[in-house]
Amino acid sequence: MDTILFNFHDLLMVLTAFECLLLALLLAASAKKPSLSNALLVAFLLCHCLIPLHELMFWGKQFRIWLLEISPDLFFIFSFAYYLDGPLLYFFVRALLYKDVQLRRKHSWHLLPLAIYLLHMVWNFYALDQQSQAQLIHSQHIAYSSPHLYVETLGRFVRAGYVLWCFLLVWRYREQIRHEQADLKTIDMYWLKLMLLSFLIIFTLDTVLVCLKLYGFLANDFNMDLLNVVGLSSYYLNFVALNILIFLRFTSFVGVKPVREQPLFEAKEETTVLYDDAIAVQLDKLMTQQRFYANPDITLDKLADAAGYPAKKVSLTIKQRYQQNFYEYINSYRIAEAKRLLAEQGPAAKTITDIYFAVGFNSKSVFNTFFKRLEGVTPSQFRELNQAPTGK
Repeated sequence: MDTILFNFHDLLMVLTAFECLLLALLLAASAKKPSLSNALLVAFLLCHCLIPLHELMFWGKQFRIWLLEISPDLFFIFSFAYYLDGPLLYFFVRALLYKDVQLRRKHSWHLLPLAIYLLHMVWNFYALDQQSQAQLIHSQHIAYSSPHLYVETLGRFVRAGYVLWCFLLVWRYREQIRHEQADLKTIDMYWLKLMLLSFLIIFTLDTVLVCLKLYGFLANDFNMDLLNVVGLSSYYLNFVALNILIFLRFTSFVGVKPVREQPLFEAKEETTVLYDDAIAVQLDKLMTQQRFYANPDITLDKLADAAGYPAKKVSLTIKQRYQQNFYEYINSYRIAEAKRLLAEQGPAAKTITDIYFAVGFNSKSVFNTFFKRLEGVTPSQFRELNQAPTGK
């Protein structure tokens, strides 16, 4: 970074900042109705507009000289974004997956790392006279000294931890939706995992960078070549990750079906409650007589309405009586009916495409995958195995 004005690395950071700002403004202006997830994504993008600007101001030699001529107080004014993007990403994912998520006063503890950082900067930088500030900036000593490195290391670990927390949210959502939906495409959100994996790599690389600085400080031996390689790599990977986010925002986010968030320890209460036999009888009637499983858009709420019982009791009955979640329960009936149709012979026999549509699947690949998981063979193989031998 410390070479000439507007080298390629500088231009990349300017482009990253501009791209984030442009997308944030576009999302804010094009929102059809207020959405917490959209607002959080806008705020996250604004943070990632400020982060490359902070890097450019501090590490770009010519920019550093310009700002020092104006005021040393201008440095670090955007660095707070490093302590906000983690919580913003977490609440964005949470608002995307769950209904009725709101930011409340009890969530203010997420700002604790930011508060620690701001107190550190006020006490150890902004409280100094401008000559001392300028010396710290000009020599870049503040970036390689205590207590700045300790606070920065804490912030980077917390930041990476938020991405891991996001993965936990996705896992909990995936488990919960198996009790409420029968659509495999809704459950397997590879796009969201890809986005989170991209940012986990970026945040982890930033954490490695600050750990290398801390090691250099403690050992009094900074490997500047290694620090430059890791630092520049994070710039390029950050640009790639943000473009992945932009692509996914316009291709996949709209397909998410948010559900009501369940308390983390709610499931433990269910072990003390027994299911109602009357509900099990009613469910059997709906499945065998009315073929409710054949509805490709069947959900737990729809099944509960048809049965005339609360969704929570229906879910409990499926879980305890059949030892299955809703997803497995519905698809087991679909596969059983598919097996019957596959075994039929003669002119009335249906094609495999007709069969998977008839039993409620929307996708042949999903049908094949679930069928093989239960039966150990594909539908085509099952049909061949069940064909009656023909005489000569």
